[in-house]
Amino acid sequence: MMKSNILATVVGKSLKEFTRERMVIFWTYAVPLFFLAVLPMMYGGAPAGVVPRLKGGLTLTMVTFLVMTAGQSNLPGSIAMDTERGLYLKMASMPVSPWKESLGRIIATWIFSLAGSALMLIVGLLYGAVFTGSYSDILVAAGFSFLTAVASSGVGLIIASLVKGESAATHTGVAITLITYFLGGMALPYTSLPEALKLFARLHPITSANASMVFLLEGESYIGYNPLVAAQVYTTVVLSLLVLVVGIVLYSNLCWRR
Repeated sequence: MMKSNILATVVGKSLKEFTRERMVIFWTYAVPLFFLAVLPMMYGGAPAGVVPRLKGGLTLTMVTFLVMTAGQSNLPGSIAMDTERGLYLKMASMPVSPWKESLGRIIATWIFSLAGSALMLIVGLLYGAVFTGSYSDILVAAGFSFLTAVASSGVGLIIASLVKGESAATHTGVAITLITYFLGGMALPYTSLPEALKLFARLHPITSANASMVFLLEGESYIGYNPLVAAQVYTTVVLSLLVLVVGIVLYSNLCWRR
């Protein structure tokens, strides 16, 4: 690999790995699609005029769930697989920058997530989801969705750096994704959470960014509180970037040393 094309080479390689593994594509896309199809069946007691917005909020949350799965499970699993193959021993003798190689993996994960997110939004709209935000709200919401991808990739790199073995790394990512989803106000209404979990939902960069995205496009009545206060927004941005930086540093120093 030459320095000039290392980034494009890593992006291409990672995307091929993601798309070649059919079960990776299936489970990454199928689980949120399943939730998107099944959970609205529980809206039977809701007024008919409210259901489309409930489906809209669910659709956005399933986009976040998919992004978390790609970043926190697929990414570390791919890294662990390459470690077991001895790829890093080969790259150690090449003029390859660890941070540039990690950036290539991250970009590939984001592209993979973007394709799945587009699919999720299309299915949600066909299923009757309605979004009430303005065009400017949509752009800001897209920015918060990007933050979920940033933080998820950082968590994935941290997992890959600390957990050995493809299966262990993948399942650790799945566990963290599910814990975040169920405890962070994404599966259960924020208002029904105990105070400790409400604090967790506001501080965790992924759950906070998701709440902000849903708030912008569905309103406070759906999310249960206003996450767009200055302190929470700044905290979400800073923690998302910090997690990614920590992940890249750990990855560069630990994975490349194995």
